[in-house]
Amino acid sequence: SATLPSTMDALPEVDLSVNGLLTAAEKETGLRDWGNRAFIEPLGIYLAAVEESANIHAQGRLVLWKTVMRLLTNRLCIARDLREYPDILSTPIPRPLYILGLPRTGTTLLHNLLACDPHASSIRLWQGLFPSPPPTRETLASDPRIARSKELVGLFNQLAPRLETAHHLNPTGPEECLWLLEHTFVDFIHELRAHVPAYSAWLSQHEASADPYREYRQMLQLLSWKVPAKHWVFKAPRHLMALDGLLEVFPEARIVQTHRDPVEVLPSLCSLCEIDRQIFTEKPNNHVIGDFWFTRLKNGLAHARNVRDQDTPERYLDIHYRELVEDPLTVVKRIYQVHDYEHSDAFEAAMKAWLQENRQHKHGAHRYSLEEYGLQESQINAGFADYRKRHSL
Repeated sequence: SATLPSTMDALPEVDLSVNGLLTAAEKETGLRDWGNRAFIEPLGIYLAAVEESANIHAQGRLVLWKTVMRLLTNRLCIARDLREYPDILSTPIPRPLYILGLPRTGTTLLHNLLACDPHASSIRLWQGLFPSPPPTRETLASDPRIARSKELVGLFNQLAPRLETAHHLNPTGPEECLWLLEHTFVDFIHELRAHVPAYSAWLSQHEASADPYREYRQMLQLLSWKVPAKHWVFKAPRHLMALDGLLEVFPEARIVQTHRDPVEVLPSLCSLCEIDRQIFTEKPNNHVIGDFWFTRLKNGLAHARNVRDQDTPERYLDIHYRELVEDPLTVVKRIYQVHDYEHSDAFEAAMKAWLQENRQHKHGAHRYSLEEYGLQESQINAGFADYRKRHSL
């Protein structure tokens, strides 16, 4: 259920141990075969780090339990689907177009526009939250998981009232790959939610592995088995940190990388992190948040740069945030021209309609400052000097 008890006193005790969660998920689904069990190691490291350093309260423990239970029950159901319908694993993921960029660099705007193409498929939020069973074309607009996802989004917004202004969640809209990748427990959404340095240290050494991308590809195949696509459009900032893993599993990927001054990016991301962590802990330490994401993004950009430098340059197109915001339709035309996708009048009309309906700050202005997170402009300029120079920021 997406609901929580109305008072903190009514919150039940929950078992956040790996064995307790696995047993509860098996009991809820009636399934026992987990398929690939690689997720158990990062899940265990994450849960131990939560107990060690996240300082979560009773509400946070319950929300975390419900989140992990959703992911584990999904995993059991996905494993069942792949056993019962082995044809899923031969489903192609044609011509994937990936949007990479630091968080808060216009990736959401660009993703929404590219998803307007009638020939494009993208991960819808409800599909990421509840991938199994395989969706069908006939019920894409009426699938009962849409209603479940609306309940869940309502709960997110109830727990974090400022979330709507920082990142609007639309159950039927295109969403990030994180909603699939979080099922592997190898994704930075887990460290966005809680201060877990031991897990972060493990993640930084493993997130670029191809293994989570192989599982993610299987989930994409499940989503597209009965709803084939001409091409897919994806986005997630985490792909920057794991570009080599992505390209190993999707060697045909075409990439658009968005760029924005890190002085604007960092406090925005820190604010989103603070909003998320307030669901789980009484008072997040904003200076810890600022210090963490400063290092995390700096290292992520360096990793992506090194992978790019060894790859074919034709795979990539760089887009600046300002040009995207000022003239998004021209930017999209350039992407389609450079990466050789078919542009159409219907696509253009759909984008214009979307822009008309979704003006910037429609859900309120997202306000934040560097100082709240113990950051200084000079520190960011120095730390990201190479990136700023390379992309004229």
